[in-house]
Amino acid sequence: MNKMARYKLCGEVNTSISGKLLFLILMDITDENNAVSIPQRRISEVLGISKVTVSRNLRKLRDGGYINVIPQYHSDGGRAANKYILK
Repeated sequence: MNKMARYKLCGEVNTSISGKLLFLILMDITDENNAVSIPQRRISEVLGISKVTVSRNLRKLRDGGYINVIPQYHSDGGRAANKYILK
């Protein structure tokens, strides 16, 4: 997908500006299966927004049907970064 098509798709996402930016970044870093595992803290640092804002926007993207959020766990049962799959 070329850049303009990505921007157009991002513009059609029904969320806030920070949510659109988050969606665009996720589009840029997903693998060939449209999936990425990244900590919310890291997204927060990259965008310069709070972790609460990142969490809220991820929830809006999930509830809007734009992404699937799959919890990930370490072998010892501890939490790992969620996997985000773009639809």
